[in-house]
Amino acid sequence: MDDHHIEQAWQFYRKLGSPKFICAPMVDQSELAFRMLTRKYGTTLAYTPMLNSKIMVESKTFKDEFFTTCPEDRPLFAQLCGHNPQILIKAALMIQDECDAIDINLGCPQGIARKGLYGSYLLEKRELVLTIVKELKQNINIPVTCKIRIFKDIKRTLDLTKDIQQSGCSILTVHGRTKEQNKDLVGQCDWNIIAQIKQLLQIPVFANGGIYTWSDVERCLQETKADAVMSSEALLENPALFSGQIKDLNELAIEYMQFAKQYNAKLPEIKAHLFKLLYTSLQVHTDLRSKLGSAKTYDQHLDIVIQLNRLRAHIPLENKFGWYKRYQNFKQPQPKDKDIQKLENIIKQQDLSLQNNNQE
Repeated sequence: MDDHHIEQAWQFYRKLGSPKFICAPMVDQSELAFRMLTRKYGTTLAYTPMLNSKIMVESKTFKDEFFTTCPEDRPLFAQLCGHNPQILIKAALMIQDECDAIDINLGCPQGIARKGLYGSYLLEKRELVLTIVKELKQNINIPVTCKIRIFKDIKRTLDLTKDIQQSGCSILTVHGRTKEQNKDLVGQCDWNIIAQIKQLLQIPVFANGGIYTWSDVERCLQETKADAVMSSEALLENPALFSGQIKDLNELAIEYMQFAKQYNAKLPEIKAHLFKLLYTSLQVHTDLRSKLGSAKTYDQHLDIVIQLNRLRAHIPLENKFGWYKRYQNFKQPQPKDKDIQKLENIIKQQDLSLQNNNQE
């Protein structure tokens, strides 16, 4: 391995401030307004949403519409997807002056990635992956980073990460799941393989996956020895995750709306964020959930947020979480509203009374 490249990679990471808490690239969800909210609460490096290199190169409006930033939005990595090295280079050249690195998406497990031959499906094309990394490194002025998923075969995973480093990658983010671990089959994240990769490689390594709480962040850093922790869905539910604080999600929704107005977030982005931030509240106030679904203006969205904030002001903070845990088998109990909890307690007491009567 080129020692000069290794030293450059670490110089780059240190120049960024050695960030430890990372907002992941998320399609249509890690937009500027959301990034700025997470930065307010402890995020020290953020990624753009995944940007399709082919569309960016071919469309006259795509870059201006989907790549938005501001001077305070740094450090910033722009993530590109695609499989054509020359198109990826052209797309990278269009944005390299407005970000700190170009990240290659080698982790997306969705069906659209299979059709477009990018994300985790591109990992099957080892030589093409390595060519893309080499070509980008040689043709752009900022570092190249990669975000991958793992293979079921540990040796195959380790060998590929070594080759990616050798090809010129400056930072490697590892999501400790395979591409098959997706949606209902998401399963547990393998931090052990991330620890093995960190021990094997000489460049900075970021850990991704399996994060829900601040204690998970601390435990992940300890168990993997990774240089940083990246979060996606946990941040979508709780943008203040990296602050280590429990913040009121309804109040965070109001803060997000302020950033959304300041940075001209698109209405679909706003709606998607609000459904996640307000998930538990909307399970109770279903009338407002319906209104949120049909809301068509910024002010209509804001009005619903304000109403929920007023209606839910008395609810304990821990009972406002729930979107990220909606389909996963976490150890933590499902959050419940006071009224629901009270009803369940009554039912339990009635069951106990019946049991006692039967025994008598």
